[in-house]
Amino acid sequence: MKFRRFKRIISPLALFCSAAIALSCRGESDFEGTIAPVYLPSDFLVLSSIEKEDYALALRSLSRVDHISQFYSSEDTREATLGFFTSITGSRAVADAILRNAIKHEVDAALAFALAYEESRYKTAAVGHNSDSIDRGLFQLNSKSFPKLSVPDFFDPEKNSHHGMAHLAFCLDAGGNEVAALAIYNAGQTRVSKGGTPRKTLDYIYRITSYKMNLEALFEAQVVAKSSPQDSQRLLLAMGESTNKN
Repeated sequence: MKFRRFKRIISPLALFCSAAIALSCRGESDFEGTIAPVYLPSDFLVLSSIEKEDYALALRSLSRVDHISQFYSSEDTREATLGFFTSITGSRAVADAILRNAIKHEVDAALAFALAYEESRYKTAAVGHNSDSIDRGLFQLNSKSFPKLSVPDFFDPEKNSHHGMAHLAFCLDAGGNEVAALAIYNAGQTRVSKGGTPRKTLDYIYRITSYKMNLEALFEAQVVAKSSPQDSQRLLLAMGESTNKN
């Protein structure tokens, strides 16, 4: 299967470090009375283990792991993930719709939520009026871009998320990276391809990418770090096995 921008470039060292996380989370020690091990993000463990001669390679190739999609896809951690995003969005239906459709269309889950927040503040009934069209719903789908959708369809979180993520996936393929994709989503492919990205679109991109990074950090601290040792071990080892196959 083709993975878009988010195909993980992680060396066998990452698998070793993932196992180290799992072992450290078990709380086993050779000495009684020692303090419990502290959780460290897998990214930090990988980066702390590389040699100086590999710095340049790491800067070019190491990308963040989409823990959100991983934890939602696992039955053991799905409820914790849904609970977290229900708190963020204020709606379990909205959280579930965004998560499922982001994974379905191979879009980074944090990017999907950041886009929905910027577009509608997670409000399914959000409406934006343009000079000759109307934007509606979670991802502010445009009436001219989606002429076959009925008005109720625009306000349905499942249908809006499906079409929003399908369109964002198209933008990612067309743009080649998240920044270009967000510019296309906001200003249109024709305008971006001509080098006419307006300042307001650059500010739009900045707000989304900043929210995305903060959301990833909060999820890492509130869900990943607090997951059971068994869940962490299984998920991280599965991540390494999947990387080796690809």
